[in-house]
Amino acid sequence: MTKKDNRELILNMVNFYSLFNVEFIDLIPDLTNTEITPLLSKILNFIHFEGTTTASRISKKLNISVPNTSRSINALYNLGYLIKKQDEKDKRIVYLSLSNKSLNLISSVAATGEDIFLERFNVLSNEEIAELSQSLLKAQNLIIKMRDLYEDKKTMK
Repeated sequence: MTKKDNRELILNMVNFYSLFNVEFIDLIPDLTNTEITPLLSKILNFIHFEGTTTASRISKKLNISVPNTSRSINALYNLGYLIKKQDEKDKRIVYLSLSNKSLNLISSVAATGEDIFLERFNVLSNEEIAELSQSLLKAQNLIIKMRDLYEDKKTMK
């Protein structure tokens, strides 16, 4: 890629991210309830988007101190919202994923605003909606591939 192509790619990504945040921030469910604080909600949503992750990744990506991340993860685990799985090879690594309790919470909160949100798509044809959906899925898969290959490359060094 040329320097111009690189700049265009980065500009397109930044513009898309900005537009997506403005238009679709309501898609991220606010899971705050009597058990879940805004910080815990933020962590649950991050794990939901990641699928499986580690405490260090949460700390780094959400810009939360390691002690705060650790306390929050323990609170979520004790409340039954997280599943912890130790790495087979390196016992120091613990993978975190969502339990059925947290998946049910996310589903119930997301469903309440879904109808209102979907009204925004009424201006598009069914074909345009299908095309948008496929484009988002393709972009998601390419970004995950890029992230995973980059992480693999970093760990090999």
